[in-house]
Amino acid sequence: MISDSRIRARRTISRPTKDAWASLAGAATSSLSDGIGRTGSFDPGIRPVTVKTQFCGPALTVRCRAGDNAAALAALRWIEPGDVVVLGNGGATSGALVGGNYIAMIRARGAVALVCDGPARDLDELDEVGIPVFSRGVTPAGPFKTGPGSIGFPVAIGPISVASGDLIFGDRDGLVHVRQEDLVAAVDGYAAVRAREDQMARAIAGGGIPQWLQEKLDAIEFELVDEP
Repeated sequence: MISDSRIRARRTISRPTKDAWASLAGAATSSLSDGIGRTGSFDPGIRPVTVKTQFCGPALTVRCRAGDNAAALAALRWIEPGDVVVLGNGGATSGALVGGNYIAMIRARGAVALVCDGPARDLDELDEVGIPVFSRGVTPAGPFKTGPGSIGFPVAIGPISVASGDLIFGDRDGLVHVRQEDLVAAVDGYAAVRAREDQMARAIAGGGIPQWLQEKLDAIEFELVDEP
C-alpha cells in the first residue's frame, strides 16, 4: 500500500542546452517580457528577499503541501548545476517553505536561484549564502516535513504554469517565465526589443525620440478643448 505522504517524481527531466539560451543570459526581465508579447510575468506578490536578484536558468519544479517542505528536501537529489528551484504550494503563507539551511543545500548542489510560492525565513542567512531567493513574503514560522508532493511535474505559481526545463529569469523588477518550446521565439523577440531600445537610447541622447515612436505619436487623435 502506498502512503498518502508519498512523493511522485519524474525519473528524468529535460533541460535546454545552455547554448540555446546563452543570448538571454543577463536579460532584463522588462525587455524579455516585451520580447515575448508582454507575457510571462509572475505574480508581483512574489518578490526578491535577498540582496542578489539577477539570475536565469532552467526550472526544477517541486509541488509542496501548504506549509510543508518534504518534497523540496526530497528534490535535492534532482538538482543539477544551473537549475532554478521552483516551489509551488498554492500560494499558502502559513509557514516558510525555505530558510538558510535549505538555500545553502541547494547552492551546494549547483542551483543558481530559488522561486517560492510561499514565505521564506532567515533573511540574513539567505544573503550570506549568496544566491537570489524570491518568495511570497517572509515569516519566522517553519515548515512541516510530512509530504506529500511531486518533483519534476508542472506547478502553478499564481497565473503561471511552470514545467521543469522552462526558463526562469529574475531581477529587481520581478520574474519572467519562458516555456522551453518558446525559447527560439523568445531569443528573436528579445533581440528585436534590444535593437529598438538601442535606437531609442541614441535618439534620446541626441535630444529627440526614435522614428517608430514618433510615428505612433503622430497617429494619436486629439480632442482639443478650450479652457472655460
